[in-house]
Amino acid sequence: MATVVVVSSRGVQTRFPYVQSAWVRQTEHMIGFGRKRRDKKARTPKAVWSDWLKANDAGDAERAGQFAAEMTRVAPDSYYSWFEAALHAKARRDWPRSLEWNQRATELFGEAEASDFGGDNPAAWNLGIAATAVGDWATARRAWTMYGVAGLDDGAGPIHGNFGSAPIRLNPDRPTLSLQVVPEFGTTEVVWSRRRSPAHAVITSVPLPESGHRFGDVLLHDGEPKGTRWLDDVEVSVFDEIDKLQDSELGTWQAQVENATTDDFDALGEIAYRYELGADNWSGINVLCSACSHGSPDPQHSHQPAPDGTTMVGLGGIEGDISRCIEEWTDSRQGVRVLNVEFLW
Repeated sequence: MATVVVVSSRGVQTRFPYVQSAWVRQTEHMIGFGRKRRDKKARTPKAVWSDWLKANDAGDAERAGQFAAEMTRVAPDSYYSWFEAALHAKARRDWPRSLEWNQRATELFGEAEASDFGGDNPAAWNLGIAATAVGDWATARRAWTMYGVAGLDDGAGPIHGNFGSAPIRLNPDRPTLSLQVVPEFGTTEVVWSRRRSPAHAVITSVPLPESGHRFGDVLLHDGEPKGTRWLDDVEVSVFDEIDKLQDSELGTWQAQVENATTDDFDALGEIAYRYELGADNWSGINVLCSACSHGSPDPQHSHQPAPDGTTMVGLGGIEGDISRCIEEWTDSRQGVRVLNVEFLW
C-alpha cells in the first residue's frame, strides 16, 4: 500500500455549518442571546453572525469584513469570533489583521476548543501563515511550536528548515475559502518545491512562463492537501499557493535537445544541481484536467499527447551558469545534441 505524506491540517480550514454551531453555542454561554446586555446598543452575536453569512453568500467582501470585525467586538472572549474573523482576513490576504486576530484566538484556545478540533489549534496554524507572510519570523516560530511542529531552526531570521519536497499548485483554480483572493500571476501549474517551513517553499522546478513564476521563487502556501503526486514510490500532498513572497528574478530558458535518453536527463539534473540551476523536461509535462489535478492522477493519464521529435528542456538560472552546464552535459553524454537555447523571460 502506498504511503501518503501529509501535513496535519485538521481544523485549519473550517466550514460555516460546523463553526456556526460551535460559535453560537459558545457565545450563548458567554453573553446569552436572551439575557440583558451591558451595552443595549450592541447587536447580538447571533445577529452579527447571520449578517456575516449573508454577506459571504452574496459575495460582498467589504460588508463581510465589517461583520468579521464586529464579531470580535460583540463576543470579545469567544475563540470562534476571533478565529473566524482571522480566517476571513486570511482569505482576503489582509495579513496584519490575520496575524493580530489569530494571535488573540490562540490566547483564548482552551479545553473546549481542543475538544472541538481534536486537540489541534487551527488558529496557531493560520497565525504561522500570517506571520510568514509579513516576515515576522519570531511569531512564526512560536506559532509552529504551539501547533506541535518540530524541526525548526533557531534564530530570529527567516526560517530555513528542511520540510521535504512538495508539489505546489501555482495560481490555484479553485478557491479554498469564501471570498478568497487567489493568486493570479498566470496559468495554473503544479510545480515541485523545497519546503522551508510549514507555510513557505522555494520552487525547484522550472515553471512555464505562462504561470508567471520562475525557478527559485519563494511561495507562501496553504497546509490543506489538494490532491497528490508521486515522488519516486511515495504519494505526496499537493498544496495551493497563497501568495508569492519573493520573485527570484532568475531567467527562464528553453533548450531544444536531440538524442537524449532518460539517463542523459538524469545526468543533466545532477549537473544543474551543482550549478544551482533548475532543469526540467518540458516535453514530459503531463497536462491534466482540473478534476484529475485535484485528485490522485494515474501516472499514465494525460489529456494531450506528448510532442513528437526533439525534446524541449526548461532551464532556470543565470545565463553564464546555464551555458557552462549545457557544455559540461553535452561533453559528457555521447550523442546528445543541443540544437538551440532560447531565452524566454
